[in-house]
Order: sequence, then C-alpha cells, then structure tokens
Amino acid sequence: MAEDDSLGPLMKDLETYLNAHPEQPWCVHEMFDSVGSKHLGEDMLVETQRALNHLARAGRAGSSGMVVERSEGVCDDWFYWSSKSGYSELSQFGRPWQFPALSDRIQQHCRHRV
Repeated sequence: MAEDDSLGPLMKDLETYLNAHPEQPWCVHEMFDSVGSKHLGEDMLVETQRALNHLARAGRAGSSGMVVERSEGVCDDWFYWSSKSGYSELSQFGRPWQFPALSDRIQQHCRHRV
C-alpha cells in the first residue's frame, strides 16, 4: 500500500519519536499525546493510529495489539515501537510487557481512558 500523502508529515514525526525512544513500546494514546495532538486536523487520534499502522506495515515500526476483558466490557490497545529496538515482539521488551503483567498494565491504562 502506498503511503498516504496526507499522513506523510505525521508519519515522519511519529517515526522520529519512536526512534528517539526505542527503549519501550508506546500505546497509541501516548503517541497521540506526544505527537499526533500537535498536528492540525479532524480526529487526530484515529489519524495517529492510521499513520502508525502505515509505519508498521512498511516495516518502519513494530506493532502489537492486546485485548483485555473487563467487567465494563472489552478494552483493547495497540502498542508501537521503533524498528531500531531490534525487537519483533512486544514480549521481548521484558517482564512488564509479557502476559499477565501486560494485561494488568492495559487494564490500568483503560481505567484512565474511560
């Protein structure tokens, strides 16, 4: 899939941020807070995730999703990391990024987003 020209600047800024912080994965909300929200446009959270997905499909970022069931329903989140980290899976970032610790982390994260 060709890179969407409208996402070009956002993709560049997201990739720059990920490469400057390769020590951990970042959820889509953190990437929006740090990068996407600084770009003008409608529904920039969705556009941030769309740009990150383009980066992942192009091999310029790693990505992984997680779904956690909660009493209030299902919470899901996507995590992205620098291709320069050397990791291909979320769990390679260590114990905090492995199940079940990651599940607990997402549940806490979702509580803050509800």
